[in-house]
Amino acid sequence: MAEEKKGFFSRLKAGLSKTRDNIVAGIDAVFYGASEIDDDFYEELEEILIMGDIGVNATNDIIERMKEEVKKKHLRHPSECKELLVESIKEQMRVGETAYDFENEQSIIFIIGVNGVGKTTSVGKLAGILKRQGKKVLIAAADTFRAAAGDQLAEWAHRAGVDMIGGADGADPASVIYDAVSAAKARKVDVLICDTAGRLHNKKNLMEELKKMNRIIDREFPDAHRENLIVLDGTTGQNALAQAKEFGEVAELTGVILTKMDGTAKGGIAVAIQSELNVPVKYIGVGETIEDLQKFNADEFVNALFDVETKEAETNESAEDCVLESNTSVENKVQNDSGVINEGSLETEDSAEQVLSENVVSQEGSNTEKSEEDNEEKPKKKKWFFWK
Repeated sequence: MAEEKKGFFSRLKAGLSKTRDNIVAGIDAVFYGASEIDDDFYEELEEILIMGDIGVNATNDIIERMKEEVKKKHLRHPSECKELLVESIKEQMRVGETAYDFENEQSIIFIIGVNGVGKTTSVGKLAGILKRQGKKVLIAAADTFRAAAGDQLAEWAHRAGVDMIGGADGADPASVIYDAVSAAKARKVDVLICDTAGRLHNKKNLMEELKKMNRIIDREFPDAHRENLIVLDGTTGQNALAQAKEFGEVAELTGVILTKMDGTAKGGIAVAIQSELNVPVKYIGVGETIEDLQKFNADEFVNALFDVETKEAETNESAEDCVLESNTSVENKVQNDSGVINEGSLETEDSAEQVLSENVVSQEGSNTEKSEEDNEEKPKKKKWFFWK
């Protein structure tokens, strides 16, 4: 699982490279090019964030929070503000502790969104995530308007190893929901995931269809935990935000699944969605395989967006270096105490005397340079950089 997580983070980091090129270069120019923290500094930073699809509301919140921290910490140089920016974005995007409560209750999840955003594939991938957690999952193919949608979903259900309830093309979606709810209750299913139509004739028809399905669930399975996740295509930028607002008018959105984050130049939209809609991004997708959808982690996302090395990695590496240096010191002490020189170290008595002589000279304050061979034998101290 750890290797899978590490691999996903690597793909996320690679997928956000275009977004990173759009945002980070400009931000670095502001942080390290400006001479002081003034109105011009904040205006330039604001412009870059908005152009990077971060969104107006999110940008305003970020700037205001940064101003407060600058005053509180008495910062003077713009370069000192970069960490504040990253932490501010992380704080805005962190998912609440109750965001995944549906995993621990009998739940019904509606997956909504326009056609072409990866809605059906997200249903299958989410089913796979829950199945790997040991949940009993059932899929309802309630998108009966799109040709071959049922066949596509059936393939994803097979990949995830879960059952599916479907209907004929053109059938009443509400009837599919009724059958699926009945099956979920009879089979004691933990989670029922419902794929819904991406587009009907107009907004009114869509609203009426969703209301009809909700009435059936309220009547037939009133105790089920309800979750409405909208699937948005990360490559569409502000269009994704507009779609979310439109669907938010006909359904109470509880979360976002952000897809196609591999190779997008508009990855900043994830920040805007969370701020503009006050709806958390709960899952993020970076590829086509069933493992390429994962729970959203604000710290990992922002670290990948800004190419920040995690402090955890730094701590682990530093600990390894300490252990290595400690082991080396112990080995050297054993060699000195025993008078034995192992293979790979000094091989002659003359060489040993030469090293001893150089050490004595060094302790007395000599500035004599050591040979390249001695420099190669001595471990070099690593330097760690958080920003590339």
